[in-house]
Order: sequence, then C-alpha cells, then structure tokens
Amino acid sequence: MDALQEPVDLKVAAEKNETLQREISNHNPGLRALLSIKNFSITLMKDYEHLLEIEKELEKLNRTGLALIETSTEPGAAESWNLATEAIHKAVTRIREILNTAKENIEHKEANGSAELWQQLGLQIRQLKEEAKNAISTGYKLLPETQFIKWEHEFAHVEEPLVQSLVDHVDSCRVLLQMIEKYSPEELNKITKIIVDQIPPDFTYEETLVYQKDYYKALVNFKNEFKENKNLWDRFLDILAGGTHQSPSERVMFERWIEGEKGDL
Repeated sequence: MDALQEPVDLKVAAEKNETLQREISNHNPGLRALLSIKNFSITLMKDYEHLLEIEKELEKLNRTGLALIETSTEPGAAESWNLATEAIHKAVTRIREILNTAKENIEHKEANGSAELWQQLGLQIRQLKEEAKNAISTGYKLLPETQFIKWEHEFAHVEEPLVQSLVDHVDSCRVLLQMIEKYSPEELNKITKIIVDQIPPDFTYEETLVYQKDYYKALVNFKNEFKENKNLWDRFLDILAGGTHQSPSERVMFERWIEGEKGDL
C-alpha cells in the first residue's frame, strides 16, 4: 500500500512545490532586488549579462524557427517570419537601451525624463510579450498541420519560458535601479542593515525557497522599521508595483501577502 501511495505523494509534493515557486515568481523581481540591494552593482551586472545571454538564445531560437518554416513552406513564407522576429528583436533592443539610459541617468543623478523612461520600459515589455505570441501564431499560420507538433515542441514551448525569463531579469534591473533612484544613500543603508540582519550574508537568488521564511520576515521587519515614516514604505510598494500608484485594494492585498495572510505563504 505504501509503495502504491508513494508516486501519488511525490506527485502532490511536486505540485505543491510548483505552486510555491509560481507564487514566489509572481513577486520575484522586486523581492530579489530588495535582498540584493546590499550588492546591487554586482546583481545589476549579472542581470544585464543574463539579458544579453537570453537575447542570444532568442536569436538562435528564431533561426531554428526560420529553418522549420523554410523546409516546410513556400519560399515567400520566410519573409513573413522575418518580419515577426524583427519585431521581437526591436523590442528587446529598445528594452536594453532604456535600461542603459536609466542606469546612466541615475549614475549622473539626472532625474529629468525618468518617469517617461519607466513608462516606456513597461510599454516595451508588453510589446515584447505581444510580439512573442505573434511569432508563435505566425508559425502555425505558415506551417502545414503536419508540422504543428514539431513547431510546438521545438519553438513555442521553448520561446515562452525564454521570454518570461528575459522579462523577469528586466524587472529585477528596473526595481534595483528605481530603489537606487528613489531612496537616499542614508535610506539605502537602513534598508541594507535590515536585510543583512535577517538574511545570511552569503544568500543567493537560488536559495530563495530555502530561506523563504527569512525572506518574508525581512519584508515585515522592513515595514515595521519604517512604520513611522510611511513615505518610505509607500515608495517601496510603488516600486514593486512597477512605478505606478497602487489602488487602496491592491495595497491591502499586497500588505496581507507580506504579513503571511496568503495561505502557507
């Protein structure tokens, strides 16, 4: 009986772990940035390097898509495919340029045009997601039905997580840059102290699940530390929200999540 139950138990455990990772992933970029603020320059550099790597992977994947289309369709179909992938390339390039400009502005303490930059970043991220979906659907439109399974396996199922990974790294960069932009050096020192007191000094991003209780505890302490200066906490929530002001209901939901009122989290 136990032997028969084991696969079920393993499946349940795997599903719970997948759910947990998905829940954490929903807030990953902002929370990661908070934990990384003590080493923000290193984290920023790593995130940027990952962006470049993902960009290369996307270009490689698009060439794979082109090869599939060229071998299974009429010659003119490649032109439609190239238009779809060029749109993806433009969105990724623009995202990279915006992050570079934001980083330079912050380094030179240039505040002019900052809000517009973050707004443009959000627009380009949405554009990237749309163009990625369009690329997948373009393949289905161009290819014969006999190639759908191959297309799904070799392109669609590879592109979706790749684009999401790029978006996550972009958002992590954004939050780090906005924290540096919106907080004074003194405030950042206070934040760093709170995080260092709660999280092991050799904490890595990959250990998020291991240290999840400390992760949330650090956030709660961060909130409590600044309860007499609501502006600091509000700025942090606005940064996590993407730089846009949250509605009262969104604010309450997010604070409840931080206080551990979201199930086991």
